[in-house]
Amino acid sequence: MSDIIDDSQEEIPIVDTIYSIFRDSTRRKILTLLGNMKLTADELTKELAISRPAVEKHLKQMLEIGLIERKADTYPTLKYIYTIPSPGLELLSNVRDSIDTFISALSEEYTRRLENEEQMYVLGMSSKERYEAIKESYTSILDRLQK
Repeated sequence: MSDIIDDSQEEIPIVDTIYSIFRDSTRRKILTLLGNMKLTADELTKELAISRPAVEKHLKQMLEIGLIERKADTYPTLKYIYTIPSPGLELLSNVRDSIDTFISALSEEYTRRLENEEQMYVLGMSSKERYEAIKESYTSILDRLQK
């Protein structure tokens, strides 16, 4: 694995933080909710059905890198409203587009490979077991990616 990584490039700490944010399902849910509307921590707590301190911990990590922002609303009482600024919305859009492109390309590649394996089977150059195993494997992967 270390052969693949180019050690000459500097590491960018924010990349690890962004990966960490996307890796966590709760933070992804928060980003999805904030992508659709402005919400307070209390509203997020209700939507996510988790504790207020847990919500605040997730929000803090995203605030620290500017992925979300917080604005004070003083009427009728002080509350903070969380939103995603334009650069964050652009990042999320690009990530979604990249994931969609990846899934589409992988689907096309697996379909092509399966068609080739089917041809090999029909021509007697591959076994039914091999064809069925490959078909099951690719179908399983594609089903998980479509969810």
